[in-house]
Formats: sequence, C-alpha cells, structure tokens
Amino acid sequence: MYHGEWTRDKKELLKYDLVLTSYSILGTEFEQDSPVNQIEWFRVILDEAHVIKNSTARQTKAVIALNAERRWVVTGTLIQNSSIDLYPLMAFLRFQPFSIKSYWQSLIQHPLENGNKTGLSLLQNLLGAISLRRIKDTDIGTKSMIKLPPKTVLECYIDLSAEEREIYDQMELEGKNKMQELGDRDSILRNYSTVLYFILRLCQLCDDVTLCPLDVKSWLPSNSLEDVSTNPELLKKLASLVDDGDDFDCPICLSPPTKTVITSCTHIYCHTCIMKILKSSSSRCPICRRSLSKEDLFLAPEVNHSDEDGSGNTRSDRSLSSKVQALLKLPKTSQNEDPSSKSVVFSQFKQMLILLEAPLKNAGFNILRLDGSMTMKKRLQVIKQFAHGGPDTPTVLLASLKASGAGVNLMAASTVYLFDPWWNPGVEEQAMDRVHWIGQKKEVKVIRLIVKGSIEERILSLQEKKQQLISSAFGKKKKGGKDDKEMRLEELRVMRGLDKGRPVAGCRPSEACHI
Repeated sequence: MYHGEWTRDKKELLKYDLVLTSYSILGTEFEQDSPVNQIEWFRVILDEAHVIKNSTARQTKAVIALNAERRWVVTGTLIQNSSIDLYPLMAFLRFQPFSIKSYWQSLIQHPLENGNKTGLSLLQNLLGAISLRRIKDTDIGTKSMIKLPPKTVLECYIDLSAEEREIYDQMELEGKNKMQELGDRDSILRNYSTVLYFILRLCQLCDDVTLCPLDVKSWLPSNSLEDVSTNPELLKKLASLVDDGDDFDCPICLSPPTKTVITSCTHIYCHTCIMKILKSSSSRCPICRRSLSKEDLFLAPEVNHSDEDGSGNTRSDRSLSSKVQALLKLPKTSQNEDPSSKSVVFSQFKQMLILLEAPLKNAGFNILRLDGSMTMKKRLQVIKQFAHGGPDTPTVLLASLKASGAGVNLMAASTVYLFDPWWNPGVEEQAMDRVHWIGQKKEVKVIRLIVKGSIEERILSLQEKKQQLISSAFGKKKKGGKDDKEMRLEELRVMRGLDKGRPVAGCRPSEACHI
C-alpha cells in the first residue's frame, strides 16, 4: 500500500508482487526522486481510468510517464464530456499513432469537430479493436457477461411552492443577467468558475432554500479566490464554501483533512501534510506546482453544522422544502410493498444529507449517513451496519455522491433516490451501480427527483447529449462532434437558461411520477 508513511526505498517496493497507490500520490511525486518512477513495472493497471481525462493535469502526466511493459485501463465511464477525454488514455496506452496528440487531432478530433463521418468511423473502429466492453444483462436475449435483475430508472417531477418558485426565478434571472454581462464566448470561458458557481447555487435552491445565501453578490467566488491571501474574511468564506457540500480528502494522505489549511492558490491540505512538503526541496503546491511558503498558508476556521452529530433538530422550526416532502412519500411506498426493502439517497451536498436526517427519522425511518468527512474506517463500519438484516436495522442510507459513488457495496438496498442530478451521467451510473451490481438479487428501482421548470431539467438534457456521444463512440448512433471549448460554452448556456436545450428523453408519463 503505497500511501501514508510510504517508503522511499526502491528495494522495499521490489519485494512485493503488487503495489497499490493513488493518482494524487503519483502527481505529488512527479519529477521527484520517487521509487515508483525508478521501477520498470511489468504491468500498470489504471482503475477508474477516466480520472486522467485532463491531459494537462500533473497526475495525468505522472501516470503516462510510468515505465511499464504492459498497460491496461479500466473504467465504466470511458467518455465523460467529449471525445477529447480519450486522448490521455491513448497516451498512457502508447497506442500509436493515436498516442501522439497531433495525430489524434488530425485523425479523430478535427473530423469529429467538422461533422466528418470518417472521424466517428475511425473512433468506433479504434475502440472496437483495443477494448473489451462488459455490459450488464437485464433484458432477455441480450448477450452479456453479467446476469442481473432488471433496473428501472424513473423521473419524479416536483412543483416548487409559490415562495420557493419566486426565490428561484429571481435568482435565476439575476444569474442570466450576470452571464450576459460577461459578453462573448471568450469572456464566458475566462469566467468559467464563476458561472459554474451560479449553477451550483441554483441546484441548491432546487433542493432547499436554506442551502445557499439569497444575496447574489455572495454567490460570486471570484473575489474569494482572488484575494484570499490578504483578506481573512474572504478566506473564511472560502472555507465555508468547501464545507458547504464538497466532500474532499487531503490529496497527500488521502484522508479527510485534520487542521485544514488553505493555500493562496486555493488548494486544501492537512496542516501536517503540507508542512512536510514545505520542508522538502520542492516547496511547491502538489496540485498546481506554484511555489509556496508559510506566508501562503492559511488555517481554515472550523465550520461546525448544528446537526453534524445527527441529532436531527435542524428542521423543528421551519417547513420542509418541496423536494424533501416529495422524498418522504416515496420510501414509505417502497416499504409498504416490501417491508424488508432498503433505500439509498444520494446527494452531491453533504449539508443536504444532514438536513434530511431529522424529517426521515420523524417519519419513522432508521437511517445512516455516509459522506466524505468520515474516515475510511468509519465508512466501512457504516456500510457493514447498513448491510445487516433483521429488526431495527437501518433502512435508509444518506450517501454523498462523491464519497459513495464508487468502490463501495450497497447491494443491501434495492431502491436508489438521486436527490439532485449531476451533469455527468457517468457519475450517476456509478452511484446506481453501488446497488445494481453482481450479487444483487432484487429488482432495482432508481428515482430521480427533478424540479419542474428548473436547471435540473436542463441538466437532464445535457446528460442525454453526453450519453449519445458515448453510444456513438461504440457504434450505436451517429453524431457529429464539437470541440471541447464549444461544448463547454454550450453546456453553460443551456444550464443558465440562455438556450432552452432539447427536450429530456425517456420521460414518458408512464415512466414518471409527478408531485
């Protein structure tokens, strides 16, 4: 296990048949005197290989530079955003000429951008030649390596209350005006993080108004990132932003940060971990490689939630949001049909999971929570407890989409609730697969909770487009391509409501519930 207090001795690593490490560690040690970089490996296998989709990222460069006789990549989400995601995988596999960026662009990327069928045909032939695709068999007559019970995905549409709708519409209008102020294409892309932050806040409004401030000026992250090294108040705001919903681990020790430190380049580490880096010869940020000194480090203020211990009293003095009310009705129906059934509720916001605890307990559910603030030991305990059967066992697991979306076994459940949609369909698919995977005996039902007339419907539209791209790459549908920047710009315009987008597919009345 090459992480934590790992060895610096090449001979020590050579004693083992198998070495397990992480992408972030490889990135941290890239271009350093690391034993991992000194060994000629027989085989290097990348699990969740889509992590290296950014060819300019330090960890991607580190992985590609590893010395190995044989190279494999394993992923359930080969393409997440556009066909350019595939290039770093070709570079790692050293599959010439596609591992050479100029060849990739001329043979595949540029033809796809121009809608030339030869680019798509070549991409399909390439993937067919070098990949093994394992699909799950839930339909009679489907040829598959994996036999599983059926999985049904439904959309549950929710109407906001009059008060919620007024707040949402006002915030969305101000967000649209802000994006239009940014002007042309290049201006929008330069302010990409600002626009994404507006989108994040609108998604939070769909979940529960209390998740975000109602002052649009406070939605702008650009100031908090720009002057964080000189303004303690903005630093505090950045810390609360991170605590607001993003589960994260220190990229050095791979555990939730203790005594959290924020750098002037806005990266987050454990105090102990980053101090070790400063004492080394590099003295650079492991993520962006910016030179760091003690003056660039700021201790994050502790932000404690009133219900962090799960006591469940945050809702006693106010009404429930429309989406929470909708969720409370659904598990009851499942339990009436099957008293032994268990459910998993996924959300991208940790604070939303905390807010859900009290109403679910008051409704009579025995619940557990699983999020990125927990140590790995605690996470394993929660998963084991959830899997246990019998009376008085937990029936609902509140799970972080990031912390629980991959690598955990949640097959004790048979129902999945996606409380808020994520714009990358692959992330949602991985979350569903924690329940619908080898060993599952029951039919699995997945219910997406979608607010009508909101950014959530536009996210579903974008998911459909990305699914079409993935399908076309494997030869199922024909579709032209666009360059990465144009796709990003289109995504921003659709999600900000400047472009209505396409109707959401697969939402026939018989396959959706309306609340």
